[in-house]
Amino acid sequence: MNKTLDPRVVRTRRLLINALTELIVTGGYEPITIREIVQKAEVNRSTFYLHFRDKQDILTQMQDDLLNELSKSLEYSLYTYELAINDYINLNKPIKSHVSMFEHIQKYSSLYQKILSEKEFRERFTQGIKTEVLRFRDSVLEATFMANGAVGVILYWLDNGMKETITEMSLWLTQITLFPLGKFK
Repeated sequence: MNKTLDPRVVRTRRLLINALTELIVTGGYEPITIREIVQKAEVNRSTFYLHFRDKQDILTQMQDDLLNELSKSLEYSLYTYELAINDYINLNKPIKSHVSMFEHIQKYSSLYQKILSEKEFRERFTQGIKTEVLRFRDSVLEATFMANGAVGVILYWLDNGMKETITEMSLWLTQITLFPLGKFK
């Protein structure tokens, strides 16, 4: 049986999550209260508790939504290591999922600047990248190194005002993913 959510429920949850997101961007997560979330969303406190248990529950849901959107943007099931190498060497094209990832991060850049410093979210984010790298590499150690390096590069990009284009960042990350330590030269 396929259950569809009432559009009002979806809308209210989205209002609350958007309110939390805006509050995180402006002041970080810790000082936020449920009162501030409901005021920002313009709903009653009791409405909040119909949808979420507490502040941690809404944060987890917001993070899940963000990571699910990132995961969907990384899905290129027909894209292989060989195709990625060919595209990079012959056409100077980055791995498609890298472009999608940087587009996603740019879309939510203010939020990522705040929540990538949170240990749990950063670990979950890094795991998502590691899973993508494992599509191209067999070594878990190599994938772990690359995923953590990618997060460092993303943080650098965010912290320095995203001066490089999405294409420039994607090409650089593609080169490192496909040819660690410059073995292609």
